[in-house]
Amino acid sequence: MIKTNENQKHIILVEDEETLANIMRAKLERAGFRVTLAGNGEEGLSQIRSQNPDLVLLDIMLPVLDGFEILETLRREGILPALPVIVISNSGQPIELERIKRLGVRDYLIKINFSPQEVLQKVEQVLSAEDQIRPAKIPQEQKTKANVLIVEDDTILVNLLQRKFLQDNYTVFIAPNVSEAHQVLKSSPVDIILLDIVLPDMDGFTFLAELKAGKEFANIPVIIISNLGQKEEIEKGIKMGAVDYVIKANTFPNEILEKVKAVLQKKNMDKE
Repeated sequence: MIKTNENQKHIILVEDEETLANIMRAKLERAGFRVTLAGNGEEGLSQIRSQNPDLVLLDIMLPVLDGFEILETLRREGILPALPVIVISNSGQPIELERIKRLGVRDYLIKINFSPQEVLQKVEQVLSAEDQIRPAKIPQEQKTKANVLIVEDDTILVNLLQRKFLQDNYTVFIAPNVSEAHQVLKSSPVDIILLDIVLPDMDGFTFLAELKAGKEFANIPVIIISNLGQKEEIEKGIKMGAVDYVIKANTFPNEILEKVKAVLQKKNMDKE
């Protein structure tokens, strides 16, 4: 008998193997979860965006959009890493697993090795950990304070910052590299940028120079967040147009939030 209650956790299962999907759904529903199935990547991405699930089980090999495309989109839109995702993979190759981790996934399962019981155990472990650290959801009717773009490839730091900003009612966009930062800037309004210097595709100084050289994004305030803390590096960042330079190792997420508040307050005062 399937257990139901008002606080039932909602899981979206994105899996195109129908038999496997039905077996996993049955196991999870018997344990008291509400499960929504998606048979291809496009459908799965749409459901994730619209239904605000508590957790996603995501296959990598999918029709229309593959799992990596879904993860990269969710990361770019700021849904990851806050949303718990467990990847279901046909491969245990280290390169694939490392890529999965960089995108903010909580855990992964190799298809040939897992049983429905192991899936259930992983889901319960991840959700239990989330319940201990997840901030309360902000009511949708509350107006967001500002849109923050975090250009940073350190998943742990991004996760901490995102939670802190979401808790204080900011909209957060995540870009682990400059290429994805460009995509966010083209598609969404951004009020402030938190920018790392050491990034996979382009260093932050070069990106900062690009932003300040053009008219479209030159007025967006940029706070550098970096572990490069030499005097000349700090002076370079400020000279290039950053409004502040934060040493990551010496600064807590709440301190970064306060710096963002101060910068945005000054920005708003300057407009008046």
